[in-house]
Amino acid sequence: MTADKDLRTGGSQGGTSGMPARVGKYRLDHVIGRGAIGVVYKGYDEQIDRPLAIKTLRPEILENLSENDELLRRFATEARSAARCLHPNIVTVFDFVEQDGAPYIIMEYVNAGTLENVIRRGTLLPIRQVGEIMAQLLFALGYAHSKGVIHRDVKPANILCPSAASIKVSDFGVAHVDALDLTKPGGIPIGTPNYMAPERFLGRPADIRADLFSAGVILFQMLTGAKPFVAADLPELMRKLMNDPPPEIRTYRPELWPEIDVVVQRALARNPEDRFQTADEFVVSLNASIEMRPSADLPPLDLTELSHMPGKEQAAPAKERLNQTMAEVLTPTTLDALGRSLASSLGPIGHLLVRQASHETMDVDTFLDLLVEKIKTEAEATTFRKAAQQVLRDDKGFKIAQMEAVISQTEIRAVSDALLPLIGPVAPTLVARQAEKAVGRDDFYRRLSDFIPNERDRTRFLEIRGKIGETKK
Repeated sequence: MTADKDLRTGGSQGGTSGMPARVGKYRLDHVIGRGAIGVVYKGYDEQIDRPLAIKTLRPEILENLSENDELLRRFATEARSAARCLHPNIVTVFDFVEQDGAPYIIMEYVNAGTLENVIRRGTLLPIRQVGEIMAQLLFALGYAHSKGVIHRDVKPANILCPSAASIKVSDFGVAHVDALDLTKPGGIPIGTPNYMAPERFLGRPADIRADLFSAGVILFQMLTGAKPFVAADLPELMRKLMNDPPPEIRTYRPELWPEIDVVVQRALARNPEDRFQTADEFVVSLNASIEMRPSADLPPLDLTELSHMPGKEQAAPAKERLNQTMAEVLTPTTLDALGRSLASSLGPIGHLLVRQASHETMDVDTFLDLLVEKIKTEAEATTFRKAAQQVLRDDKGFKIAQMEAVISQTEIRAVSDALLPLIGPVAPTLVARQAEKAVGRDDFYRRLSDFIPNERDRTRFLEIRGKIGETKK
């Protein structure tokens, strides 16, 4: 789940009707953030005089939980497992409370800026400082992974900078909601697209290597100031993830050395089997690559100062930013449907508000949150969000890209027939297995070609890939 900016800066968005005065022994003061699936309150533990961040699920998510006691138990188990992650680079989960059928996660309140702000300022940190930040991030992920906890939404906005040289990873335990299949309507995974591992777009379950891919994107950004996979919309991003290798970091910074690029390329490998398999493996390789070449002995920059002052995002052509604005991403039909849905609560002005919000936002969550804020009652806000999510899910672009990335049964049979004379009766089993594991068609054919012993046969197999692909529909 996305942690909210106001949670880190200590800002307030005001109260909300229906908010309980207390959760267990904890006082609730006001709402400090809303995300796609959760609500964040500023709270207080009066017994030990400590401010808190208290997170719960949005009403529409709670409806699903209340209908299934097993899901609620699983959510509680996931949240409590995050509480075992006592690490200096992880925001601490103190407690878990169930009250009136709703689960609440009681967390450390961190008044800090984010690594996202540091990156958006356009300031490139010294290479050794990048290594130190990545080491802290990877140590945090590795510790959580050792406890059986996967984050699922690792990104700069979830990395807090509470001091000049240290970071803390937030939202462990909260991101686990994704594991309960509550936030994947229509099979579309929840996450932040630019940081999601390719296999997650295919609806496959996240494992620790998905977290490490996200960390690889962050490494690329800190080294270059850019994201490795840039696109104008979600379908284009997905196609690039499935078909294009990440660019070399020296394309952006020629002074960087190839040993670091080798680490980045492995971290961003399309198939999880080709990535680093553990956070420890990642950090050891990164540190070794940094030490292989001399770098300027520059002093580290103050993360506290940089992270508390959001910088202006670097300008880039539309084709070099994912979701430049929602007005450019969504079709007129989708925007009109959202306007009609909002108008049922606000009247004709709903259409105008949708158009304004679409020009002001660059991602779906912020877009919807901006519209929901205009609705006075929680019940109407919940109804609108449900309707809006259904309208967005019906947008065809993502579904088409997802279908193109999946290996169809027709193509599996055609490939099996082509491989049968080359590798024998094991071909059907091998093809079926690789279709499940492959991330995109390029990866599928490359892995199968590795099983062909004869180089000439291997070349011919790859050459006929286009003809085989034509049969897949």
